[in-house]
Amino acid sequence: MRTRCFIFLCFAATLVWVLQAVAGDMVEVRIDTVLATNASHDFDTRLGDMRRQLSAFRFSSYRLVQEERRQVGWGKQADFLLPGGRFLQVVPKGYVNEQIALHVMLMEGSTPTSLMSTDVRMPNPGALFIAGRPHQEGTLIIRIGVAASD
Repeated sequence: MRTRCFIFLCFAATLVWVLQAVAGDMVEVRIDTVLATNASHDFDTRLGDMRRQLSAFRFSSYRLVQEERRQVGWGKQADFLLPGGRFLQVVPKGYVNEQIALHVMLMEGSTPTSLMSTDVRMPNPGALFIAGRPHQEGTLIIRIGVAASD
């Protein structure tokens, strides 16, 4: 029984290693923070192709307030500071069936309090939108985009 379990664990570890090698050593993580309001009907042209996805939130105005891109290794944590005293932790966990698995944690405060902690899978490349709490006179929307290098 122990031999079978050991063989299975070796096989699983090898499979994860092979799948990550196929996907490359790094994942590009892109965090775009958008301020959405109903104060006007402006759409920031820097948001480009996000117009269709952002329309699901039903605000009339969208402005890019921050963007950051980073190359992150598999299993490595990347921290992103966000407006309003929040930060985002993103950990690329694996690559299976052309999908990237991530652990995402949204936190705030000087003694960090977790607002959200979740595991997600996204197509490669893919994106996830999170609508946050009120900020200034609107709401922050965070777009987490990922792409594994080949």
